[in-house]
Amino acid sequence: MSPLLPKATRTANAARTYVSLLWGRREFAWYVAMGNLKARNASTFLGLFWWVLNPLLLGLVYVFVFGVILKRGADAPGTVPYVAWLLSGIFPFYFTQTALTGGVSSIVSNSRLLANLSFPRLVMPISSLIEAFVGFLASIVAYMLIVGFVSGIWPTSRIWMLLPVIVIHTIFNLGLSAVVARLAVPFRDLNNLVPYLTRVWLYLSPIILRPEFIDNLTGARLRVFQTNPLFPILAIYRGALLGLPVDNRFWLEAIIWSVGVFVVGLLAFVTYEGKMTRYL
Repeated sequence: MSPLLPKATRTANAARTYVSLLWGRREFAWYVAMGNLKARNASTFLGLFWWVLNPLLLGLVYVFVFGVILKRGADAPGTVPYVAWLLSGIFPFYFTQTALTGGVSSIVSNSRLLANLSFPRLVMPISSLIEAFVGFLASIVAYMLIVGFVSGIWPTSRIWMLLPVIVIHTIFNLGLSAVVARLAVPFRDLNNLVPYLTRVWLYLSPIILRPEFIDNLTGARLRVFQTNPLFPILAIYRGALLGLPVDNRFWLEAIIWSVGVFVVGLLAFVTYEGKMTRYL
């Protein structure tokens, strides 16, 4: 159990104390995130612009392969342009991917810092999430401009859904980051496995395939997509960015997934926090 949240005081008051300690380190979390962001791009010519280029180039690769070479994304009359459909899924997924890859190394790669300073260890996954969040906001702006000029799709009255879904998505990503950060401390190989796991997750998400194809799925193949925690979140993003209607059940499912993963991640991390030092 975490020394900051001992067993004898596992109450609402103790939880508030832990949250208060985290809040007191908010500037430190921001400083670490911005420091990592600048350091990672300091030696490149384009610098921070790579946070927009990475998901954009990834999206263009899939557009070229599936939309041009394989003709999987040919636009039918009355359908959403494939470029808009693909990028509206790639950018949010890339947010989750960068949150995971940052979170999995957030504790292990900062072992010296953790050995010399006393603060809630959850600050480190949070700082990694902040780093991913800043890049995601930049990519959303880039998406609107690119899709607007290329496909002629501009924000509609449904754009209001963007703010709540970003909040839901961020809470979900924080829970995931906490889980992988906790698991990576005793199991260092997870750092190498996460990129492959996220690639499989990408293929099992409603991103590359057009909605017409997904609607025609039945049985086990359909359940694979529907049980994906990103399925309802991506549906809401596309409602906000593409002006598509969103079923109310997607909101409920997204909130349930987000809160559930967040609670599990938080408990898994905090209850293990006091044991981390033996592995660092």
